[in-house]
Amino acid sequence: MFDYLRGVITKIRSNVLVLDIHGVGYLLNMPMNLLNKVRLNEEAIFPVHTVWREDSVDIYAFESDEQKLLFQRLISISGIGPKMAMAVLSTLSVNEFRQAIMGNDYNLIATAPGIGKKTAQRLILEFRNKMGEDTELSALLSPPEEKVADTDEVYQAMLSMGCSHTEAKNAVSFARKKLGENASVEDLIRISLQYLKGGNKP
Repeated sequence: MFDYLRGVITKIRSNVLVLDIHGVGYLLNMPMNLLNKVRLNEEAIFPVHTVWREDSVDIYAFESDEQKLLFQRLISISGIGPKMAMAVLSTLSVNEFRQAIMGNDYNLIATAPGIGKKTAQRLILEFRNKMGEDTELSALLSPPEEKVADTDEVYQAMLSMGCSHTEAKNAVSFARKKLGENASVEDLIRISLQYLKGGNKP
């Protein structure tokens, strides 16, 4: 319903704030790391997402469109509701979440309250499975600084094994970052395959 809201912050509570917009106070739920940055009586603009239920309408506010997109993709996963998604966003920045997905670091995701290791592992699996189909998610989670040439020998090997272009580039980027530029093609392929299988240890 709303893409963003702009107004003056009139109240700050433990996990929500009130944003006054032309005399109407909107109650906004937001991640703790954002709530700790805002100040009373300041004008602010927040990207928002509205969750409609039979008995309530909840508005969730974010620091950036990236954080909002991550929230939307989290709650699209079965068993992950807004409360759990906010716990993840309150614990990890978008960049930290990106690193956890790229590095298969389920322990990092599991530091969020209410997120166990099994749930963290499932999140990594589901996010990585969706990356090839969801262009916005792929752009969000793929490190922009990592570039893999189409002529890259390891990248071509991954494609020949049936990987999608996104899967292959993510795997090769991870392997090169882990082993360094002087690694052999064989070792890079081995680590790339481990990455695709959900392992991040050589």
